[in-house]
Parts: sequence; C-alpha cells; structure tokens
Amino acid sequence: YERDHERPPKDEFDLGGLVHTLVLGSHDERIRVIDAWDWRTKAAQEARKALRAEGLTPVNRADLLKASRIARAVRLHPLAGAIFSEGRPEVSMYWPSEVALEDGSSHVVMCRGRVDWVRSNAIVDLKTAGRPGGSELDEFGRQAANLNYPLAAAHYADGWEALTGEALPFLTVTVETEEPHFVTVSQYDPDDLDAGRTRMEQAKAEFARRTLSGQWE
Repeated sequence: YERDHERPPKDEFDLGGLVHTLVLGSHDERIRVIDAWDWRTKAAQEARKALRAEGLTPVNRADLLKASRIARAVRLHPLAGAIFSEGRPEVSMYWPSEVALEDGSSHVVMCRGRVDWVRSNAIVDLKTAGRPGGSELDEFGRQAANLNYPLAAAHYADGWEALTGEALPFLTVTVETEEPHFVTVSQYDPDDLDAGRTRMEQAKAEFARRTLSGQWE
C-alpha cells in the first residue's frame, strides 16, 4: 500500500528522524530547518506546507534544539555511547528468501531492510519513546509487542546472516524524548525473536500468494 500512498506525516515521526540523524551521524537530505521556533506564524506554516509538498521533512529551531539534547543524552550514556562509538549507520540490505506455500510449492521473495547501526559484534536499533517511562523495559516491551518490533528485529538479523553468514545479536537503544531523556539498552528474548520470525514467515508467504495471484484487496 505504501508503494502508492505515502505515510501521513506526523510531528513525532519528524522528531524521531531528526534524532536518528544526529545520533547516527547519517545525512538525511530530506530534513530542512525552518527559521522559526514554533509553527504558530502564518509564514512558518506555509513554509512547512511547501516542504511537505516536496516530500521533505520540515523542522523548526525548537525541534532541532530538542533533538540535539536527546542525541546528547544517548552519546553521554555509558553503554549506548560505547555502542555507537564503532560501526556503520543505516546499512541497507537486499536478499532473496524462499518461502513455502500451502499447496506445497515455494516462491522466492526479495526482502529488504535498513538497519540503524551495525557493529562488528551487533546489530543496533535506535528507538525514541514519546512519554516519560517509555524506555523502561515493561513499557517498551508492551510497545514492542503492539508494533511488531520483534518481527522487524528477526527480519534484520536473518537478513544479515543470509548475506554475511554472521549471526549477530540484535540490540535496541531506546531514548525518551521528554527530559531528562532516560536511555535504556535492551535485547529481545530468544522466544520473542522466534515469535517475530514466525510472523515474518507468515507475512512473506502472504506476500508471495498475493504476488502470484495479483489479488491485493
């Protein structure tokens, strides 16, 4: 669906993208900083609308300041800072995956993924939590379950292993966007990843069936 319909813009997505850019040191050319501290003026609103129409990500100076403080909290965290001290940002992967269908046949699905950070000894995902306490394990665990994070984690880990032969652990660094920007480093239980892997295989099989039949409704 998203091939033909862009995801609706949200301010929290824009902030998260800006935090990713600052923490990972990547270069997201879609981000544009508007010379305003909020969106209340007509000029700022029109500038934001124009940038959105071009497929760009508008942020104001208050957003930039907040994102800088969040990124600083990650970099100053003893473990998270060490994790991001070595590695590569936003590594894209493309690989074939053979899936079994209900009729006993198989079909090759081309998979893709982009991991936030790859170290020599781990795959790392950076998440932002939009409310106080959102980085705590219980709260983050609920969000991860609701948004299928283990599915994505298993997908990325499997893709890396398929391409390199390396089975790397998958780590998540979660930072809260509200002060004082608490940071938590966590790792999914093997059972969580297995459940995510099962759901991903089901999704790939469904994708294969619809691709072969041409039915998407």
